[in-house]
Formats: sequence, C-alpha cells, structure tokens
Amino acid sequence: MKLQFSDLFRLRGQLPKSVYTLLEIGGVLLLLLIWQVIASIGTTNTQDFGANQLSVYLNTKQSAVLTKPKVLVYDRAQFNIAELKPLLSDFGANNTPVFLITAEANKRMAQSLADSVGNNVNLVIAAPQGNKSEVLQRLSDFTGSAVINDAYFANSETPEITANAFGSVDDLQLTTDNSIRLVVKQDWISSSLLPSPVEVVRSFKDLFQNDNLVANTAFSVYLNLLGYCIALLISIPLGFAIGLFPLFRALFNRSIDALRFVPLTAVTGLFIAWFGIGTAMKVQFLAFGIFVYLLPVIVQRIDEVDSVYEQTAFTLGASKWQQIKTVFIPSVISRVSDDVRVLVAISWTYIIVAELVNANSGGIGALAFKSARMSRIDKVFAILLIIVLIGFIQDKLFLLIDRLFLPHKYQSK
Repeated sequence: MKLQFSDLFRLRGQLPKSVYTLLEIGGVLLLLLIWQVIASIGTTNTQDFGANQLSVYLNTKQSAVLTKPKVLVYDRAQFNIAELKPLLSDFGANNTPVFLITAEANKRMAQSLADSVGNNVNLVIAAPQGNKSEVLQRLSDFTGSAVINDAYFANSETPEITANAFGSVDDLQLTTDNSIRLVVKQDWISSSLLPSPVEVVRSFKDLFQNDNLVANTAFSVYLNLLGYCIALLISIPLGFAIGLFPLFRALFNRSIDALRFVPLTAVTGLFIAWFGIGTAMKVQFLAFGIFVYLLPVIVQRIDEVDSVYEQTAFTLGASKWQQIKTVFIPSVISRVSDDVRVLVAISWTYIIVAELVNANSGGIGALAFKSARMSRIDKVFAILLIIVLIGFIQDKLFLLIDRLFLPHKYQSK
C-alpha cells in the first residue's frame, strides 16, 4: 500500500514499520542537530596580557596552549598549599589544566605547590605586573574567577576554597613574546550549562580512561538489580497477603498507603544510621524506594481481578490455594510485570540519590556528582546518556522476560 502524505496526520493512524523506524531515527538526528545549532551560536572574545602585565614563572608541562583551563585569581601574599592542593589534585585527576594567577611571584612556593600535586597537573602560574589590582580585576571579570583574598573568606559560607571559585576560559595561549591571550567563546547558552553533542561525545574518552566508567556503571547496575530483587521478594508475598485476606488488609492497608507520601530523600539519614554509608545502605534504600510504590500496586492489581474467575474456580471445587494459584497469581503477575517496567525509571532516580552518600565508593551517580562539582558538564551529559541507555536496555530485557514467561499476554497482539 502506497503511503500518502495525509496518512502522517491521520488521527490514531498506523504507519508501516519501516517508515516508523525511519521517522524515529530522523527524530533523534533532528534533535541532535537542534542541540548542536543551539550550542554553536555565539561569538568569540579575547583578552591579551603582555609581559608587562602578566609574567609566567611556572609552566609544569611547558604547554603553549591550555584547552578549557580552570582559572583562579589568588590575591594573597603567600601560597597556602594546604587549601590549594586538594582542588588541584582533583582537576589533575580529570585532566583539567589550571591557570593560577598570584599576587606575588614566589617561585619557591609555586614549585612546592607543583611538587605537592605531582606531575599529573598541567599547571601554569603567573603573577601580575604594574598595576596589580587592575590586572587581577580584569582577569576576574573576564574569566569569572573569584578573587581569593581576605574579603573572600569573610563573605564565604565555608572557610575554604571550592571548585565554584574557579573561573574558566576556552583557550589560554602562551605566545613567543611571553604574552598571554585568553579566549572565551560567548555562546547563546554557555557551554558550561549546555555543551554541544560533539563535546559530550569527546568526554567519553576521558570517562573511560580516567574515571573508570565501566566499573562505576557495573556497580550501579549491580545495586539496581539487587535492590529490585529484595523489593520484589518482600512486596509480592506481602501484597498478596494484604490484598487477599481481610485480616491483613485491615491491619496494614492504611499504613502501606501512607508510606507513599514519605519523601524518600528525607529518610536517607535514617538508612545511614541503620546501615552505615556502605553498599548495604544503598541497596536497602533502593529496595525501600521500590517497595513503597510496588506494594500498593500489587494490592490494587488483586482488586482488579474479575470476580467471575474466582467464582468459577470456587464452583469447580477449587481450594483457597488452588484459587490463588490458578486465578490470582497469573492475573496479578501479568499486570505487575508492566508496573515493574515503569518503575525502572524511578529506581534510577533513587540510586543516584543513594550514591551521593559516600561518593568515593563508586557508582555512575557518584561519578556524575563529582563531574558536576568539577564543572565538567559535558561529562554529566554523557553519564545521563549512559543512564538512559541502561534504562532502555533494562526495559527491553524486562519485556523479553515478560514475553518468555507470560506469552498469553501477547497472543492477540
């Protein structure tokens, strides 16, 4: 049958499978194109600092160009290595170069700072010349860096320098005449908020090489599946007991319904107190999150079983157990399997929350949190894409298992 243009807009119409698949692919490509266009709109601004304004006195990698370096304006007479070392080490672990501007050129302290963080940090340190306060203010205004001085700590909520104090530029160029050029691309939407698809794809290499992406993803999938198994093992028998027997329904139904209104993120502290901050806490928190939503659903599915099937089984002389086995279990499980698939998305929300506790223990949620703290939004987008892909694969696996064990649901389809 030849496809007409009007068929594309027919109310609740059906398209040939091949056409539908092509349109799906086209839709994804169109969204990527729109994303790339939005992220690419912008202008490029530069700021030049001659040798009489900025003097470079430490370049650990002897780099001529730094790509997307973090910038910090440090207006203190002496280095405080203890407050700078943790941040520089984190940036080095993420292969992020750092441009540090200091009020005073103390080469010995600068070298001590570089030695303390090792050779893995691409670090350039420079000192302002001439009108120092004017140069530092220009750098702060152009890069977005805070000026680290006594006033900064007086107005800060925390007595330490955080990653948010750093500014950034797209390129830092060190020329042969010892001048410095800073390049910032002024995007319609800042790349620190919306990286382009190309930047997101490039970040996968860094995630695989430096962030142990495979192991972190496997750990999150393990937590997810284990939490699911525990929740199912508890909620299915308990749901059948409450849904089938008036005694248990009267005792527990109201309490179970009330659990749905508990904000799960607020009980994280309770789970930390009960199970600590290790893997056990995360698994139990995830299981509880799934259990709270799944248990009332099972009771509802039992209520939806048509009484005619129960009465027919009773008329044929079936015992209570036979009625449960032949009527309720097949009907309820076939419907609950669809509800479990829907809960896949919710479970990934909870697992991200759980992994923020003791983020150093690993997991893809913890990795996203660390990347956001380091202002690597491209990595955050890449991790979100991975979570979407895992969720899609899980959904298809659940659907395959559903078709294998409950084929009667699809016989008329």
